Amino acid sequence: MEYEIELKLLTSQDAGDIIEKKLLPQLNASITQQTLVLTNHYFDTPDRKLRQNDIGLRIRGFNQKYEQTLKTAGKSIGGLHQRPEYNVDLDESKQQSVKVPNLRLFPRSAWPESIEVDDIQSEIETLFTTHFHRSVYLLEYSQGDVVELVWDLGEIESGGKSIPICELELELKQGDTKILFDLAESIVAIMPTSIGTQSKAARGYRLLDGFPAKTFRQYQPQTKDNTPNSAQEFSLVLTENLQFFQMLSVEIQRQYSEQLANDITLVLGELSNSLFKFTQHFPCEQLDTILSKVRKLRDDWLLGIQQKNKVAANNILTNAQTTQLQLDIVQYLVEQPWVSTVVE
Repeated sequence: MEYEIELKLLTSQDAGDIIEKKLLPQLNASITQQTLVLTNHYFDTPDRKLRQNDIGLRIRGFNQKYEQTLKTAGKSIGGLHQRPEYNVDLDESKQQSVKVPNLRLFPRSAWPESIEVDDIQSEIETLFTTHFHRSVYLLEYSQGDVVELVWDLGEIESGGKSIPICELELELKQGDTKILFDLAESIVAIMPTSIGTQSKAARGYRLLDGFPAKTFRQYQPQTKDNTPNSAQEFSLVLTENLQFFQMLSVEIQRQYSEQLANDITLVLGELSNSLFKFTQHFPCEQLDTILSKVRKLRDDWLLGIQQKNKVAANNILTNAQTTQLQLDIVQYLVEQPWVSTVVE
């Protein structure tokens, strides 16, 4: 089993040139490069038993070599994804199918107790596929940190429909997560990016099933008296508010509506209030800076929607300042530079 820790950034089709010409020359790291053409088939049962348990199942092919992968439930904080991953190389000479995964090749401990593996095996079918070119850059830093930077360009296909893939993944192979945020900051400064909160599998399910948009009010966190009383509760509220903002940002870029615009105003207000309360209990210069940036974002957003300028509103959600602000919040939540109890 591997434990995957990665940041995902959505970007533009000229990202490859920018990486080669602007990003790599400024990095103080040894760089090993590789280019791959990958095809992936994703599997589930007709009633989505794996999806219901936050499990991803695929077979990946490259140059006549195949690997089946199981990704199980982990956690995500505003774009930083952490989850267990099980990989098994497939060998056709050993009569191992490369068309349908053999679930018994994964350890039983990988599966939730509620899953009957044999039942799943008899029901799984291909739901969607992905096809993309992948540029891989293995970055080995002098202090010992190792990051795999990949740029994927291609598409997700299902039932005659397709959506593009154009994204960067920053996966921590060794070292401290700080190196991921430092690298992400360098990337955000030189190319258009936004936070990627959904995996390729999640986007494939969305393409296939067309799940309806969910509104902020459906997800509004419930806390006693709306005032968290521990660092853990404060961080949970911040995490939820950030994720609400990111979810709504994706939805409004897909289809603009006044309701979504108002919900974004609401969630930015909640995020600002949460951060202000946090600063009262956990004073920190870094947090004060984040709070100031959130308030400015909310002011800019209000001005944009009052002018009913949809293009300007979308630009606010996707500009470098907004992307970096989200990364700053995630880094703060991951590093947790606060005491364990509320200051009286």
